[in-house]
Amino acid sequence: MDTIKQENLTEEVGLNSLTAYEHLRNMCKNVRNESSSGSGFINPITPRLEYIMQSLASMGISYELDVFEAHNGALSNNSKKLANVIVKFNAERESIDCTIFSAHHDIANAKSENCQDNTASVCNLIELCSLLQNTPKENLKQNVIIAFTDCEEVGGRGMTRIVEQIDEGIYQYPSIYALELSANGKNYWIEGVSEHDNLFKSLQESMLEGELTIVNTPYNESMNARRSHLSACCIGILPDTDMEAVKSQGYCGTWGLCHSFEDTFERSANMEDMKHFNETLLRIVTK
Repeated sequence: MDTIKQENLTEEVGLNSLTAYEHLRNMCKNVRNESSSGSGFINPITPRLEYIMQSLASMGISYELDVFEAHNGALSNNSKKLANVIVKFNAERESIDCTIFSAHHDIANAKSENCQDNTASVCNLIELCSLLQNTPKENLKQNVIIAFTDCEEVGGRGMTRIVEQIDEGIYQYPSIYALELSANGKNYWIEGVSEHDNLFKSLQESMLEGELTIVNTPYNESMNARRSHLSACCIGILPDTDMEAVKSQGYCGTWGLCHSFEDTFERSANMEDMKHFNETLLRIVTK
């Protein structure tokens, strides 16, 4: 595992007090998009990934930069690489279980703002890191891992990397929530589980408002984890009209925004909905 532990960046970027909504505006409007189409980069730290690391560093949150070869070969200076950023919050009591929240930082369309897919989820996890940093360890039910993953858009290589590390015993007994389309809406959806699954029950018990609906979605990275028989699901939120469309037609306009020029901050972002979503995530892992 080629992991570089980052305690702090030397440059102060002034991002420590921003909400998920404010991070989302920053990323949509000010951070250059780069898409490798799954092929990776010689330097895998894209502007989007750099923004994530700077935001964590500005809050004094330690993280690990996990750089790996894009095509499963030997890692070298000249090879094409991908990168995950991993943040760990350990419970006070010794725990071998963990909850993993993931959001992919890569994008498919470099000319889109990519608000819903998947910048909003990235920004929600940045804020969740801040919430967890300020949560006493004794209040955590178990260890929590925040994973900003690479290459979801082309096969989910970043999640596959985490699955490999789970097989190696780096993360044990995980419950995995992959976040998608989490910029607005009070209605929660979940994919990949039944109503009897612990992932469903934990989310349902933690919700502050709205309802929870089991849906079928296009590909998402939680599917990579389930192929290895891990406990994993994909979750997000939708406004009323979109949720009704999903229930009746199996699809909705918000899902259709993905990868399009219309996936903009102005069209999708809602500050209160993002705030409530993050509070729900925090409730999943706290007593």
